[in-house]
Amino acid sequence: MSAVAGMRYYGAIFWLSLVTFAVPLVVAFKAFDAVRPTTKPTPNPDASGVDHALWDYLLKAHVENGQVDYDGMARDHLFRTYLRQIGSARPCDLATRDEQLAFYCNAYNALVINGVIIHRIKDSVMSYKHAGVGFFDAKEHLVAGKTVSLNDLEHKIIRPTFDDPRVHFSLVCGARGCPPIRPEAYCGRCLNLQLDDQASQFCNNPKSVAYDAPRGAVVLNPIVKWYADDWKARGGVLPWLAGRVDDAALRDALRRAAEGKAAVAYSDYDWALNSRDASPTTAGEAKSANFGSGTVPNQ
Repeated sequence: MSAVAGMRYYGAIFWLSLVTFAVPLVVAFKAFDAVRPTTKPTPNPDASGVDHALWDYLLKAHVENGQVDYDGMARDHLFRTYLRQIGSARPCDLATRDEQLAFYCNAYNALVINGVIIHRIKDSVMSYKHAGVGFFDAKEHLVAGKTVSLNDLEHKIIRPTFDDPRVHFSLVCGARGCPPIRPEAYCGRCLNLQLDDQASQFCNNPKSVAYDAPRGAVVLNPIVKWYADDWKARGGVLPWLAGRVDDAALRDALRRAAEGKAAVAYSDYDWALNSRDASPTTAGEAKSANFGSGTVPNQ
C-alpha cells in the first residue's frame, strides 16, 4: 500500500470514528435539553415593578395537572420575592388593560396559595376561620401598597373593573372544584388567547359542562350559576357556553336549555384543597358551600 493510500485509508477511519462518537453525544444532549428543569430566572421587573417570569417559573416548577405542591412553593425563595413585588406593585403604570388584568389574575392566584401556606391548610380553604372571618374575607394580603382580602381583589377590583367573565376560569380559589390553575403566568400580550383557552378547557371538560341524557339535563359547574350576572350582557351563560363546546350533542343540549326546552342541573362543588395530597371533601361539605371563589357575588 502506498503512503498516500495509507493516509487516505486511516483518514477515513478517523472521520468515521469521530462521527460514531459524536452522534450519541448530540442525541444525549438534545434529550437532556428536552427534560432539564426550568432555569430559575433573575428578577427583571416590568413597569409596575413586578416580574411575572418569576411566577411563570414557580408554576412550572410546583404545579402539575392542576395540583399544587404547596410545600415546594413554600420552600422556594422566589415565591417570597414575587409576593414582595405584588405588595409594592404599581399596576396603574402598566400601559394596557390586558397587562393590568394579567397582573391581578397572577396576584390573586399567588395570594390564594400564600394563604394556604401561612395558615397551614391541609384539607380545604373552607375549614379556615379566625375570629369569625373566613379565608376569603381576611384582610391580610398586600397588593399595590394596600392590605386587601381575596374578596376585595376579586369582587371590588377584578370583576367590576375588567368586566370579563372568563376570569372565573382563571382565578383559582384553592379548591379542586375550580378550573385547574394554569401552569404559566398570565401576560398582557397573550392574555386574550390565555383566557380563551381557559374558557375552552372549562367548556370541554365533562366535569364542568356535561349532558345527562337519562335526566334530560345539562349539568354544570355551579361557578356559572353563582356568577350568572356576569354573562347577562353577553346573551346569557348557556348560549355563551354553547358557543365554546366542541361536542355537537352537548352544544345542542345547551341551546335547548337556553330556550327552556331542557333542564339545567348543577354538580356538587368540591372544596378539597387542590394539592397533591389533599383528601376529597364529603358530599355534605360540598353542598354546604353555596358560593364561588369568595362571598356571594354582588353583595
